[in-house]
Amino acid sequence: MHILLASYILSPKKNCILKVRCQKICRKRQNVGGNIWKITRVLYICVVKKSYLLYKIIVLLASGVMISVKSQETLPFYQQYLVDGDFLFNPALLGKTDDVVLNINYQKQFSQLSESPNVQSLGLHANVFDRVGAGISFFRDQNGPISSNGLMLGASYFIPITDEEDRQDQFSFGIGTNLYNMNIDYTQLNPEQPGDQVLGENTNDIFIAYANLGTAIKYRHFFAGVSVVDIPLSNDMSIVNGIEPSPTKFYFNLGYDWHFVDGLYLTPSMMMNLNTNSSRIIDYNVMATAFGEKSNISAGISFRSAKSAVGSQNLGLSPVIKGKVGFLTFGAVYNMGVSELTENFGNSFMLSLGFNIENFINSRGFRYR
Repeated sequence: MHILLASYILSPKKNCILKVRCQKICRKRQNVGGNIWKITRVLYICVVKKSYLLYKIIVLLASGVMISVKSQETLPFYQQYLVDGDFLFNPALLGKTDDVVLNINYQKQFSQLSESPNVQSLGLHANVFDRVGAGISFFRDQNGPISSNGLMLGASYFIPITDEEDRQDQFSFGIGTNLYNMNIDYTQLNPEQPGDQVLGENTNDIFIAYANLGTAIKYRHFFAGVSVVDIPLSNDMSIVNGIEPSPTKFYFNLGYDWHFVDGLYLTPSMMMNLNTNSSRIIDYNVMATAFGEKSNISAGISFRSAKSAVGSQNLGLSPVIKGKVGFLTFGAVYNMGVSELTENFGNSFMLSLGFNIENFINSRGFRYR
């Protein structure tokens, strides 16, 4: 694929085909590690803007790491887990509280560009009966003519560790499935040669079913979790219709709520994302929370380090703020990348909104004994 990209990038007349190739490649995102996903997105932007000199220069930077690009991605991994979206990456957290939880996230990349990619997700989960939790979520990832959609269904089971009836000390495990579809809409392109093989028929979409597994524990203010997501159940070949399935991902998280004064606690934590493409992302987080009886406010920082199989690295710093007022929750993350690309095209940001509603599904409540 990287050879085809190089052959088209030197010909401005092929800009529509390059647009497709760049977008196919760039779906890899952070799974590639380093700046490759950013470079491929900028290649597309440069072609659309007809900045031919700039994209010829950038392709030289990209050529050294293009070979590592092998796969698509389901839900991209940002800081959703810091703004009440942790259940999106671990099915064991579905129904972890007594409320019915609705969570909405919106992520925008390269904020100074109107055509930059964006991701939306909507999730709902609750304790549905006895000690069983369940949830559903939907996401859409839009990038020009490329759109990805995913539906997640999952269930969990919780085991209380202590006799306290506040669900603060519990162990859980969960299982789920992702139903994922990606489509390239060639009708949005105006090729110089409509019969070009790159734009062939029946090569523009893929459907894959994945399995997810996870476990989590919270005990005396410590919390940890392990999950394996995107285990392919169908279309598990390396390439399907010219589109590569997502790699299997492994998530590990660990943290502690340090209550050092009344009404205030500090939460240091880390989140690690590994995948079968040998890339790695590690987040180091520190959040401070002030809380009352029915409200709380948190602020902190997240430092991200990413590395690919070929050694390319990417660093990012993200201020985080979130809060709860009654049944309403909200959050925001501003992703500041350490690169010239973010200086030229803007940083990324995430907005989150949610509702914690009294559980109308399980009227009998969680069973402690």
